Amino acid sequence: MLDQKLYEYLNGTATSKVEKEVQDWIVSSDQNAKRFFEIKAKYVATTMEEEHVDLDPFFHDIVNPKNPAHRNSARLPLIFLKSAAVLAILVGLGYIFRDTIVDSAKKPIIPGDAIILQLENGNIEVISEGGATKVVDTEGNVLGSQQGSQLIYKNNGTSTEELIYNTLKVPYGKRFDLMLSDGTQVTLNSGTSLKYPVQFLKTKNRQVFLDGEAFFNVAKDSAHAFIVNTNQLNVRVLGTKFNLSSYPEDEFVNTTLLEGSVAVYNKQDTFDSSNASLLEPGYKAEWNKYNRQILVEEADIDMHTDWLNGKIILRHVPFKNIVKKLERHYNVEIVNNNPKLDEELFTASFDVETIDQVFKTFNLTYQMDYRINDRQIIIN
Repeated sequence: MLDQKLYEYLNGTATSKVEKEVQDWIVSSDQNAKRFFEIKAKYVATTMEEEHVDLDPFFHDIVNPKNPAHRNSARLPLIFLKSAAVLAILVGLGYIFRDTIVDSAKKPIIPGDAIILQLENGNIEVISEGGATKVVDTEGNVLGSQQGSQLIYKNNGTSTEELIYNTLKVPYGKRFDLMLSDGTQVTLNSGTSLKYPVQFLKTKNRQVFLDGEAFFNVAKDSAHAFIVNTNQLNVRVLGTKFNLSSYPEDEFVNTTLLEGSVAVYNKQDTFDSSNASLLEPGYKAEWNKYNRQILVEEADIDMHTDWLNGKIILRHVPFKNIVKKLERHYNVEIVNNNPKLDEELFTASFDVETIDQVFKTFNLTYQMDYRINDRQIIIN
């Protein structure tokens, strides 16, 4: 039935299932790819015939060249002359076309609001928040499992000599929980990615890489420090609870400590207590990305951690600093055409409010002209 499937594929009448079967056949070998483009060249040449041609018998001949039927057709010389004219072009483009099919097979269509897991080998897996799946390595060994909005890696007790990293990416408007193989619990805020080893090495410190915001509940291990690398900053702990916010567009990196102790220091420095800023519970370290200075001060814990409960707390915050927070939380785009609004201070707390209700609240403080078009808010 391959000939019929190829015919349907070429004339555009194939079902999605048949299209997939044909594409799989094409990319399965160079010989199949070459054969396909020979067939396509002849098919295209046939459709160039000015007079009506019954394509079915001819198509079966070129798919099954050993079939004697119609071999002496009077139209064949003309058809094959035309096929020769296009064959070089199609075969020349054939491997580009084949590579496109291979690439599309490797790169699934990913919705913009999907939580994705990128494996060490570059493969992408889309995580369904309502589903369940297993995380396996290239040899089929189960490394962890996902259930709903939580991904858990297990400590399989085996020793490994090489770090293998996965990267979890959470889009705007969502949050996700992750448990690392050492038992450390991490909650990722919207618009955040975390690169981490699927298994930590017994001979090295535990290190992960953060882009965005996350809350860490680090498993205690006095022999192996836990280090979060973000931007040009390292946050080093042994076992503690802290919040770390380091979005690329923000001016500051904020480390807020709830329990235990942490040390904050520049990435290029070798850790030493003399070049690190030590935090006590209830304090935060604010690192300026531009002058690379660290300011330690008492923190408003709720304002930095209530995102874990789906809340946004604002206390005398300029509107320009609120925009990205709202965009990430509500998965919207805000276009502010009123520069005077940037420095306006707002104090508010949002929980279950819609984005429309949020802007109505802002409007009580500062009269603004805005309109909401689907997921875009335009302020004039």
